Amino acid sequence: MWASYRGWEGIGLKRVPQIQVEQPDIVVLAGDILEGDRSFERELLAPLRTLRAPLGVWAVTGNHEFDEEDESSSSVLEDNGVHVLHDRWAEVRPGLILAGIDDLTSRRRRNQTGNFIQKALESRPASAATIFVSHTPWDVETVTRSGAGLMLSGHTHEGQIWPLNYLVHFTHPFLSGRYEVNGMPIIVCRGTGTWGPRMRLWRRGEIARIRLRSPQPMKP
Repeated sequence: MWASYRGWEGIGLKRVPQIQVEQPDIVVLAGDILEGDRSFERELLAPLRTLRAPLGVWAVTGNHEFDEEDESSSSVLEDNGVHVLHDRWAEVRPGLILAGIDDLTSRRRRNQTGNFIQKALESRPASAATIFVSHTPWDVETVTRSGAGLMLSGHTHEGQIWPLNYLVHFTHPFLSGRYEVNGMPIIVCRGTGTWGPRMRLWRRGEIARIRLRSPQPMKP
């Protein structure tokens, strides 16, 4: 089961209970959890610390995790019990790998280059099922070639305010919902929060709940 917060307004006293009532096995935050505003972050920490899941609370960075000096606020997440996947993977249970990368749009802005996807997945057990998390739904075909079985993303808000979705679609063809690329599903969450004006128009926020099923029984 997967739940994603997007937008710093999205995490709050109302959203966390909505996650917990689902009794998730694992919680994945697909980025844009914090705004890089250190004073505002303190107001988010209390509800954030109440998130619980047997397999942990995991996250990747989004573009809003970086301030004007391009300093990441992800350490705040880690200090409050969230495992941040900085171009790495973790075996969250035997046979199940969760991998993630730092935000690609922020890296483009900082002129960072490299095969970040390969770095995040290298040396993982070949027989394990892999879920790949990237805030921005880019380089999807590279992820499919890596052998991942599922990709999770956010970032787009599905345009947030109609008809901006048509403009966003030019740079983000994987705009919202479920797609399949070379046999690999990719799910793009609209997120719970907003960017800019605190409103949505016909593009509702969401918390995505995903049930994973293995074709073969997994080891306990």
